[in-house]
Amino acid sequence: MNKLLEHYTVDVDFPEVSGLEHLEMLQIRDKIFEIESTLSAAEKELLARADQRLIEQAVQFYEELSRFIDFEQRRQTHQIPVARWWWYLDVLAQLPQSLPSTQQEPVTA
Repeated sequence: MNKLLEHYTVDVDFPEVSGLEHLEMLQIRDKIFEIESTLSAAEKELLARADQRLIEQAVQFYEELSRFIDFEQRRQTHQIPVARWWWYLDVLAQLPQSLPSTQQEPVTA
């Protein structure tokens, strides 16, 4: 497995560690973004699962990272596009944890 991917997949399992370690994790995710097209199908699947864990724990990661960086300022300073969504944890952290289901009543004749 790619070493960067290996590092990232481990990092997303530990939202309770230092924000400085999280910052390194986001920088590693940037490097993975650059080589993503070279990853195997299995590696892409691992990346997708790791990304999902990061999204699910966005609040915890953001809370710790916000002690060290201002996401909005960093995005502006470094001109970070939305495609690098991991730099938008401040936005993701504000989304509802689960969206309400819109179950519809079955139509009866």
